[in-house]
Amino acid sequence: MAPNIAGIAASASGHPSDAIKYFQKAIALNPDFADAQKNLAQTLIVIGRADTALAGLVRLSKNTPDDWKVWYLKAQAELALGKEKDGLGSVQSALAIQPDTLSVYHLRSLLNLSLGRIKDAIDDLYAVLNINPDDVVALTNLSLPLARQTRSQEALDVVQKAVELDPSNVAARYRLATQFVEMGQWDEGIFHYKAILEFEPDHPAALEQLTLLLPKAQVAALEPKIQAALKKVPKNSENRASLFYALSAALSAAEKTADAEKTLGLANKEMANLLRYVPAADADVTRAILGRFPTELKIEGDTPAGPSPIFVIGLPRSGTTLVEAVLGGHPHVTPLGERGTAGFLLRDTIERDLPFTALDAAEMVLEDQRLLPDLPEGTVAYVDKMPENYRLVGFLKLAYPNCRIINVRRDPRDIALSMWKSHFSGTALSYTYDWDWMAFRFNLYAQSMAHWKSVLPAQIFDVDYKELVNDVEGTGRRMAEFCDLEWQSAMARPDLSATQILTHSATQLRRPVHTDSVDKWRKHTELLARFVDGLDRKLWHDYLND
Repeated sequence: MAPNIAGIAASASGHPSDAIKYFQKAIALNPDFADAQKNLAQTLIVIGRADTALAGLVRLSKNTPDDWKVWYLKAQAELALGKEKDGLGSVQSALAIQPDTLSVYHLRSLLNLSLGRIKDAIDDLYAVLNINPDDVVALTNLSLPLARQTRSQEALDVVQKAVELDPSNVAARYRLATQFVEMGQWDEGIFHYKAILEFEPDHPAALEQLTLLLPKAQVAALEPKIQAALKKVPKNSENRASLFYALSAALSAAEKTADAEKTLGLANKEMANLLRYVPAADADVTRAILGRFPTELKIEGDTPAGPSPIFVIGLPRSGTTLVEAVLGGHPHVTPLGERGTAGFLLRDTIERDLPFTALDAAEMVLEDQRLLPDLPEGTVAYVDKMPENYRLVGFLKLAYPNCRIINVRRDPRDIALSMWKSHFSGTALSYTYDWDWMAFRFNLYAQSMAHWKSVLPAQIFDVDYKELVNDVEGTGRRMAEFCDLEWQSAMARPDLSATQILTHSATQLRRPVHTDSVDKWRKHTELLARFVDGLDRKLWHDYLND
């Protein structure tokens, strides 16, 4: 017992290595000491050694199958190792032994989110609230999944309650501020980001967000505060990257252009060090996917009953959000944002090189439809604008024969410049933090689209961003015709119909369609030189001819 208690104290004091030694000593003294084994597993998971923890927990689950905490820890380890489906099984075992355990429902919500099962994650968090209506963590964590299911007012209500219950809870405040911004209520968002700084004056993400929302003069005035915060954050951290992005914006607002550009480079370097992109591995995945569809695809059958999907694809920052908003101006089309569900459902098929038969496609569609949010009555089509779905076109057409696929094209130099200025959430866009990585991924995209057009002739509609912003009605009418939709005048004013935007376009799309972002690259040719040198001119000849 003594070394076990010492291990708990060492862990609580931030000394996990010492804790592990104590727990191991306790187990050596008594190999059947389950508490020490569980404490050891928990510590190993925390320090990133989930594989070692899982091995011990598998043995422990056989010896003590009626201990819910063992199954709970096993699910934690499985989540950390990307074995979410196994984790769901372990969670179920924990709940069978100890029903209504809040921590288990919280964990299951994380597992479901990691699998793209947003609707199921929402159910898990509401299960927590049924037991404890004032669980601030559940209220906070529930907000984003609700927003992704287009339940924006609900998303706002739950996180507002979280802040009312715990006004100094920074995580709840941040989510509330972000939800206000996503709904176009910028003043409220600014208010809550500023409130965060009252509790944590150096909060990196709040400072960064304010530089995106405040007037130019106020952004410039944030420079001293950001500089002071930078002195306190550790190197090689996302917080440091956030502050560099914020500082770059402040310097730019103060018209210190050279310093701003240099600082932006530091921000991207920090992120590139944290999130490594492996070009060779990405190329292997692309070749494997395209290799499944070597010849022209014979698309047979009809899309299952119900609203039809319109997949808007392209590179991030190419204009997919604007295209979705134009389509969403139609009264019978529901924009759903970047769902990501298709990628989650196809993950095992791609990673394990499993067959994709007609039965597999049908099962995918059933699960995809189950996870759809409730669509308004009268909906005939919905838009899924996950840009990265360009990798999955063959699968999507087999699953949904009558789906429409719109590919958004834009000058790669403008896309790259926009990416370079953006701090993305998650790890999927790690390639955006290095010019060489960006060029490599852009070439993979162009190769992929050339392949899909060869095996699916006349089934992919290209929209050029420059043409769209210069003639939104003309281009919009062609999009509508391709999607078998009757043109509606409201489609020409996407700024008036956008209700919630969960991407970096949240502030841009609420303006009438404009051409301000066209050919911005011309002012940054030196900055973009390395990127342009890495582009395959044969693949990008439509743009690289000047």
